[in-house]
Amino acid sequence: MVNMKRVCCIAVLLVWALGSIHAPAFSQAENVPAHDPVMWFLKTMEVKGVLRSFDDVVLPISRAAVARYLTTIDASRAVLSPVERDRLDDLLSEYHYDLTGSVSRFDALISASGDRVDSVGSGIHPGRERVAVLHADSAVTLFANALVSFDTRRISGDAFGSQGAQYLEAGIRARGTLLGHLGYSFRMTNAQFWGSRDLLFRDERIAQSHALGVGNIQNFDFAEGSVRYDAGFLSAQIGRDRVLWGNSVFGEKMVLSDHPRAFDYLRADLTYGVFRYSFIHAWILGTESRVFFMIGNDSSTSHSEPVISDKYFAAHRFGLSFPGIIDIGFQEMVVYSNRSVDLAYLTPLSLIESTQRSRGERDNVMWVFDLKTRFIPHVQLTGTILYDDINVPDMFSDLWTDRYAWQVGVHWADPFTLPNTDLMVEYTRVEPYVFSHGRSRDDNFTSLGRILGPGVGPNGDAWQIGVTFVPRWNLSIRGSVLLGRQGLNYVNPWTGELDRNFGADPLIPHRNEDPERKVFLAGTLQKTLRTDVEAVWEPMNGLWIEGLYRFESIRFPYGLHFFTLDGSLPAGWADTRDHYGSLTIRMEL
Repeated sequence: MVNMKRVCCIAVLLVWALGSIHAPAFSQAENVPAHDPVMWFLKTMEVKGVLRSFDDVVLPISRAAVARYLTTIDASRAVLSPVERDRLDDLLSEYHYDLTGSVSRFDALISASGDRVDSVGSGIHPGRERVAVLHADSAVTLFANALVSFDTRRISGDAFGSQGAQYLEAGIRARGTLLGHLGYSFRMTNAQFWGSRDLLFRDERIAQSHALGVGNIQNFDFAEGSVRYDAGFLSAQIGRDRVLWGNSVFGEKMVLSDHPRAFDYLRADLTYGVFRYSFIHAWILGTESRVFFMIGNDSSTSHSEPVISDKYFAAHRFGLSFPGIIDIGFQEMVVYSNRSVDLAYLTPLSLIESTQRSRGERDNVMWVFDLKTRFIPHVQLTGTILYDDINVPDMFSDLWTDRYAWQVGVHWADPFTLPNTDLMVEYTRVEPYVFSHGRSRDDNFTSLGRILGPGVGPNGDAWQIGVTFVPRWNLSIRGSVLLGRQGLNYVNPWTGELDRNFGADPLIPHRNEDPERKVFLAGTLQKTLRTDVEAVWEPMNGLWIEGLYRFESIRFPYGLHFFTLDGSLPAGWADTRDHYGSLTIRMEL
């Protein structure tokens, strides 16, 4: 009989030994958030060819990995523009400890301790990194900041008329590494808001807070954290924070994007030569409903409680990365529910399709193929295709069972020889009935009703075009235009019941009464136009001022598309137009 305790001890010692070979004593193993500004800088450097490879298919990545990328860029700083060199110098200062083990570029406002802090400063000095609490020695590091932000925003137009909202958000963020291998990070914030709750719900990040939907309180909060063990080419982590998965120019990643609420997960990654492997098992949420019940024998007194099923997502990716040429990847993923965690999907090395068949074929399995090119100077092409079940006889047909989504994009750095500029174009198309599932109401590709992947819903497509200009290292200006279309299901306007299903809702699978043939964009055609202009300025370390203007127009026909109408409403087009603006001031103390 196998002694499991002995096997586990040997495995832990082996991983520790492997990590000891690859990691210097000051290596920082904690994660860099998926949306940290350094990610955009690294992506631009890859597109320009300064970095021959930037592994950003699965984010976040570790500070140690970012430090290695910055070292590579620094070795080629002669080819950078003056603005890019200034930005690189700022990042080298931010990652100074990760690169050198020295805190000579840090100010500690409250306290500094440990045998490596002899060169740390105090107070506030321009050009130095600022933390509230700092501890650094050969065993433990801690970098902690207080976070404060104020936001004011207003909308005017057809959605809400003219409304405004403000909030003040405060919290803490801390990170560090134990013994050079075990990284940790956490972030907790709470915000008090005033004004329109509906306006805040239009913000994708804020709307993910459960507290915002509780009508008798005026705040929203977030809490994220992770622990990551880094053994060099192998890492493992457990956490709750934002995970992005897939190739995308604009972040509309096909596997995991920003749209769902952050979830808990187990993750493992392996990088060896040209080979890449990533695994994740996540705890997501099913569709919410409510149960009503009486209190005692008084039928006039009733209460309700939410009912949300436990739901799980698992995926792995096998990839090959050829620096300076191309990256290709193959992914399998599964969504399952109505039972506890399935050990079969916690096994990193397995074929999910075969596994779920052996488990009774109850679950929703998808396949994804992606690629990213690097062989064209200053131009990067990306492509992804997702198959929601592969039915080989039905492929390339108009049968509803041929369900797939695809995305192509191009990122052009310094277009038309314009320095410090990036031009991006991306097209995403999702066929009808993609992301839904007929065997279980909760095995669809959503969490709390939000699609895990791209914002383009089933039976829809979207073009997105964007330009980023960085006139100074601490100032960036971004503009983008989104043109989206989606064929919506016919819904009775009085009862809210489904009249005809065109495969536009991931929560509604194909039914026996629905047509066997699909027609892309059939149904009520809704057209969306959204333009954004955003500026981010960092006048000093730890202080950011952000401004956003958005115009959004949604156009859809009314009248004849409802089956139940008697023609009393004239056919035509209805339009909603909204102007939206926000100003945010963020500080790290």
